[in-house]
Amino acid sequence: MSGMRKECEINSLKWIHITHPSRDDFAYLDGIFSFHPLVKESVVAPTLHPLVDSFDDHLFLILHFPIIYESKHANKVAEVDFLITKNILVTITYMEFKNLETLFDDFQKNEEVQKRLTHKHTGLLLHYIVDQLFQKLARGLEFMEKEITRIEDEIFKKGDRRRLVEDISHARRDILDFRRALKPQSGVLKSLIAEGEQFYGHSVGPYFADVLSTEERFENLVENQRETIEMLHHTNESLLSSRISNIMAVLTVFSAIVLPLNLIASIWGMNQQIMPLRDGRYDFWIVVGIMAVLLFVLVLFFKKKRWL
Repeated sequence: MSGMRKECEINSLKWIHITHPSRDDFAYLDGIFSFHPLVKESVVAPTLHPLVDSFDDHLFLILHFPIIYESKHANKVAEVDFLITKNILVTITYMEFKNLETLFDDFQKNEEVQKRLTHKHTGLLLHYIVDQLFQKLARGLEFMEKEITRIEDEIFKKGDRRRLVEDISHARRDILDFRRALKPQSGVLKSLIAEGEQFYGHSVGPYFADVLSTEERFENLVENQRETIEMLHHTNESLLSSRISNIMAVLTVFSAIVLPLNLIASIWGMNQQIMPLRDGRYDFWIVVGIMAVLLFVLVLFFKKKRWL
């Protein structure tokens, strides 16, 4: 897929956003700044792990943002690579990431935000982008919270247990995908505070600390959701086991009732020359009566034992 490049330059600061980087995009980056060869090598393809690295005159940052689909499709993780100088900020994504696309378009239209973020260096702009991308994750957290609440309400209703098991599995997958993308980045953001202060100055420290605080808050929320859905999973499993046990108990009692009746029917069905209650006019009804009385006695017995 061919690349797409957008640029926005305000007050001698430039934000360049590239989606699906191509060879032309890499050649363009070589022309605007001499990034370290390791950085150029890293942005050729997506990276599995978050990273922050500092060089003499630029920073390199890799972050991942989970994309949770409400339609129960397979979730995705959007990687954003940040190539950072004091007057140029490059963001690279390897898939269409609507949150970042929308953020870029809104930034271009909002002159007030532009003036507030572009009067010194790219530090405030970097904080704005990362912070907004984390804030937009709240929608995925809200969706997962609603799903957990719905599942909790459904567990104690008499409904389709197989569908409920499927819903719990989907919720567990969403939480796992969200947590797997978010958790490794705590250490990277802590390092970003120190690297950012060294690169920009101490004034940016509180801004990057604010991003770390947001990430840790979301991490705690998703951890609480994970614990909740695990408890709901165990509760549903217990209810399923209890329901199966009740069914098995009823079937066992039913078998215990039918067994002596079947035994009587088998004995009187034997082909013997001498068999009481077989050749008389009312013998059939006498045997049926005996079976009915035995059935009644067994039912009363099992009810008294509270097995029925």
